[in-house]
Amino acid sequence: MKKRLLFFMVLMSAALSVQAQELQSNAWNAWFTDYSFTASTTLRLETHFRTRDFYSTRDQILVRPGLSYKIAPGASVTAGVTYLNNNTAAGNVVENNIWQQFGFSFPLQRARFLGWIRAEQRWINRPDTAVSFGHRIRFRTGFGLPLTPANAKKTEFIVFNEVFMNFKKGFPYTFNQNWTFLGFQKTLSPNAKLLSGFQRVSVNGGQGYVHKNIWSSILFFKL
Repeated sequence: MKKRLLFFMVLMSAALSVQAQELQSNAWNAWFTDYSFTASTTLRLETHFRTRDFYSTRDQILVRPGLSYKIAPGASVTAGVTYLNNNTAAGNVVENNIWQQFGFSFPLQRARFLGWIRAEQRWINRPDTAVSFGHRIRFRTGFGLPLTPANAKKTEFIVFNEVFMNFKKGFPYTFNQNWTFLGFQKTLSPNAKLLSGFQRVSVNGGQGYVHKNIWSSILFFKL
């Protein structure tokens, strides 16, 4: 009897674990516009439009301006603000944040090593609740592998992983999200390039995880 009860409890735990997982198939599209004031200083405006069920339902709208300063070859510091509107079952959740970032891209023998560390101070306004404040840090590392000769329009295979951690009592030890990306970056012209590929996002929703299979595309354009 005890063995049967234990077996039943294990099955129930497994079932609850499966029920706590949500799977989405989404699409993310973005346009990044850069304007360089000097050889070291660049203003970037990011606009993102994200949908659920591929293109069926609006998920997020995001606008993120930032000012970047090149401190060394392959290294820069950036600061900016973000407006993010989330479409949820309970209504729109609006986030405004301030962020600071150290970004890098260094050549290796046959590839380049890339990534960033970004800190975000977040003010989140949920329906029927007061505005809450949170602090988050993001760590991205990845590689770019060239697939075309140097004299051709550049195409790279891009892979990266990014971990998001929420601060609690001054330390970043609460897992928030993980992003994994595999795709290609293609130079279209001297002023434009396209990054497109598959992205897997796992979000800690508190009551379980939301897993998103995403086709993500970003068009970069220099004015």
